[in-house]
Amino acid sequence: MENAGTEAMSQDVDLSKLNALVVEDDAGGMAIIGVMMRYLGIKAYINTTGEDVVTMAHAMQPPPDIIFLDLNLPRTTGYEILKLIRADSKMKSVTVVAVTAQDADTEIPKCKEAGFDAYIGKPISRMRFPRQLRRILKGEAVWETY
Repeated sequence: MENAGTEAMSQDVDLSKLNALVVEDDAGGMAIIGVMMRYLGIKAYINTTGEDVVTMAHAMQPPPDIIFLDLNLPRTTGYEILKLIRADSKMKSVTVVAVTAQDADTEIPKCKEAGFDAYIGKPISRMRFPRQLRRILKGEAVWETY
């Protein structure tokens, strides 16, 4: 549990200036993330297949500050997409958060090794997500199962 000082410090990130790309094929997951993004004032774009993520990110104006990347997509994986993002000179430093319902004990070490910046397990908590996001944007390590 965070103390009041830490909570206040994590609140000073202006989320309304954030531009996000959400790569999620599950309708329920998309709905939850979409509602939370709108509630927080974040401009979010959604990709439901994982295809052409880097091209889509390049087309976003402004480019994404953060990408939420599901690990299990119809024709690819979040790991493969992350490789493409990290290989792109304009995208390699974008914050990429793994979002999955897969077993955390297995996936968190794999995500760290692959180069993800953070991990949030599904189901995403509406109560915790704003604080998790602010912590990620402040550079804190967030590797949480929910």
